[in-house]
Parts: sequence; C-alpha cells; structure tokens
Amino acid sequence: MKKQFQNWTLFFVAGIIAVITMLIASIVLMTGPSAPDALFGMYLLFSLVPVLVVIIIDRILVWKFGNKNVNKVQFSILLLIVFLWIVRFVVNLIM
Repeated sequence: MKKQFQNWTLFFVAGIIAVITMLIASIVLMTGPSAPDALFGMYLLFSLVPVLVVIIIDRILVWKFGNKNVNKVQFSILLLIVFLWIVRFVVNLIM
C-alpha cells in the first residue's frame, strides 16, 4: 500500500481532483433542462483536455526524473503563482 502512494505529485493530485469534479459537474449540467447549462457542461468537458495533458506530462517527468525533483519544481511553480497573486492584490489596493 505504501508503494502505491509513493509517486504522487502536486499536479497529479490536483489534476485527479479537477477531473473528478469537472466530470460530475458536466454530467449534472448536461442532464438539466437548460440549453446554456448543457453548453457549459460541454465546455467543462473540453477543458479536461489541458488537464489531462498536464497529468500525462507529470507522469512522464516523474518516470524520467523522480518524484522528489518533480515535486520541488511543482511547488516552486505554485509559490510563484501565489506570489504573483499577492503582488496583483497589492497593486489593486494601491490603485
């Protein structure tokens, strides 16, 4: 059981959660009576393509470079995004 959870990374876990939530939301939206809701459900299904590409790239990088190196890079990307959000928030407060 421990070996099964050994190669999980940040983007892999976030991607799996995104795929599950998008599938559930798109099924609920597409079975509703409203045409705009059904179109939004289809949009969610089409937005799964980049998420699946990121998951596939993540698995290839884990296979090639290892779990620890990939996690370091992914956490640094996440910290960069959070830092940019904070900078944007401060700029919005100033202006």
